[in-house]
Parts: sequence; C-alpha cells; structure tokens
Amino acid sequence: MGIISKTYKYFFYLPLDRLIFYIAIKTNGKIYQLLFNLFSLIKKSPNRIYFKENYYYNTEIKWRFYHRKQGLYAYGGGFKKRKNELLSTYLIKNLEFKDDDVVIDVGANNGDFYLCFDKKIKYYAYEPSPVVFSNLEYNVKNQNLYNLGLSNSDDSKIDFYLKDEFGDSSILPINNYTKKISLETTTLDKEIDKIQQRIKLIKLEAEGFEPEILHGLKKYLNSVEYITIDCGFERGVKQESTIAECSNYLIKNNFKMINFGAPRIVTLFKNLDI
Repeated sequence: MGIISKTYKYFFYLPLDRLIFYIAIKTNGKIYQLLFNLFSLIKKSPNRIYFKENYYYNTEIKWRFYHRKQGLYAYGGGFKKRKNELLSTYLIKNLEFKDDDVVIDVGANNGDFYLCFDKKIKYYAYEPSPVVFSNLEYNVKNQNLYNLGLSNSDDSKIDFYLKDEFGDSSILPINNYTKKISLETTTLDKEIDKIQQRIKLIKLEAEGFEPEILHGLKKYLNSVEYITIDCGFERGVKQESTIAECSNYLIKNNFKMINFGAPRIVTLFKNLDI
C-alpha cells in the first residue's frame, strides 16, 4: 500500500477513535497518556490516565496497567463499559451472586473480572505473569491473589511463555513470545481444598491450557456450581480451540452447557447436581 493510500485510509476512511487507537498503541509515556485521554474523551468516558514510573494509573477508579494496547482496549471506554463487556463475554450477567460467594479467577490478568461483582464475594485470583500480577495486587485489595499457574499437577516447575501485551502468555509454547520463565504450578483441587467452601463460579482463561487445568479438578468438581471458559483459538503454535476437550470433560462429569458465546468461543457450564 502506497503512502497516499495509507494516508487516505487513516485520515478519511477510519473513524477518528480508531485512528487515535492505532497511533496511541505505538507510543508510550506522556504521549500515550495524551492520546489515551483524547480517545476516552471521544468515547465520552470519564476515565483518564496519568503516567508514572513506567505504569499507567486510571482516574475513574484506583486501577493500574502496564501494557498499552490492552490498557486502551480495556479501559479507554471507561470502567462501566468494561464491566458490561465482561459480564456479556463470560455469559454471567444473568447469574445471581450473594455476599461470601466464592469466585475463582484463573488467568486473572489485571483483575478486571473482579469488576463484575457488586456483592462482597470471596475472590481467588491466579495470574502467572510477574508484571501483570503486580498490577493485580495494586488493583484488587483484601482478596486472595496468587502469582501461580494452574495445571493438572501441583508443586512442579514448568516453562511459561510471556506475551503480555494483549494477555496472550501461555504455559504452552507459542509464536512470538517475548521471554520464557520458570513457573510454579498448583491445581484447582489443591486450592479448593484450602478454601473448604462450595465454589459459586470458576472463570477459566488460560490461552489454550484450559483442558489441563480442568483435569486438575477432580476431587472437588462436584462442589463447583458454574464454570465459564474461554475456549477460543489460542492453544499452542497451531492456535486451536479447546471447546471439545473442555466440553467432553465437564459433560461426562454431569455439567451442562447452558450458554455459548461467539465468535470468541466462550462457554458457560452448570453443575446439574447443585
């Protein structure tokens, strides 16, 4: 595409908000701050950010992020919009929660899923990436946060492939990862054994590693009421979906798929025994 065609595309064809988005994610620091706030203004969002010591801090609520693309995508439209997006994406907007319900968030990232709950839930969050986990700790206070990976075996060290810019890090080898680190893992059975309470909901988003994590949930599977899973095309180098493996395991164990979201491929399962 020639320079004239590119200029036409960016300045005439694309809406202004998309143009600012594409420019902003290629910048950083104070320039990114300026463009983020312009984007939010166009979106009629009350959220603004400021840049300090390599992190971006939101002003609508006390919230922090590090990765620019994900930050603008998630928070540029404001936190009310973000909450509604997550309720719809994970198919839980019609579920009823009460105080002290236990919610387990596997692949918690910055903690955005916690925004979905107005009740005083007991929140257990697992995020393997060190940088992203530091945001989770800043954003979510007085809850149960763990810098661990989930797997089908506990107390093991495995490789973890970092690709944090848009939340694509994975235990499985992936294309274009930025760094490989050693990761400590646990299982859902081991974690639920410590909780000793019925689990209202598990949200599972593990960039293709969802089947292995589910296989680490055997002993306490019948104490979980709902499981929402991102089964999108993210598994390994081939970027395969995990819907078949996850569905087969849960249906075999007396869960029923009660909702399905596309094109992202998100499924919501209900325990028929609860």
